[in-house]
Amino acid sequence: MCQIDWSSIAIILATCGGPVLAVWASDIRAEHKRIRDRKESVFHTLMATRGARMQTEHVSALNRIELAFPQSSHPKIVDAWGQYLRQLETDQGKTEESLNRWSATADNLFQELMQTMANDLKIPFSKTSIKHNAYYPKGYVFTETQQNELRTLLLEVLKNERSINMNATVYTPPQSSESKDKSEV
Repeated sequence: MCQIDWSSIAIILATCGGPVLAVWASDIRAEHKRIRDRKESVFHTLMATRGARMQTEHVSALNRIELAFPQSSHPKIVDAWGQYLRQLETDQGKTEESLNRWSATADNLFQELMQTMANDLKIPFSKTSIKHNAYYPKGYVFTETQQNELRTLLLEVLKNERSINMNATVYTPPQSSESKDKSEV
């Protein structure tokens, strides 16, 4: 009869199964890292562009939230995101007061979304730092305002809703020193 040496079997299993388990564990860790990186990418983009919410990168990151934070595992984030999106889709109103109310609500919902995402990622951020620690130069605001005004005016001209004012003047070329001398004689 053959006696089974359990230590030999354990060595054979460890030799064959060890590398397989190591590759499997490595794949699991890589997948978790990829998921974490995707979440952090969305969060970092939104934080970096929170002072300029009309930027393409900001809008793109908002649209990637449901991919990075699936409803099944992140219902609070998806709920906060949904509330913020509903606010963005509502009419801002016609008066300055209604626009201010709309903006305050949108800001609060955005801060809530970012705070919820920060908590999920275990990144320490307060709502105050999310709201106030963003730099957006006044020159950017000025440039954006000018570009919007130019677009509006150009569209009005192209739609024939506004005319271009032109003043015709007669051009008189300056006299050279030779012509001045001749006119004096």
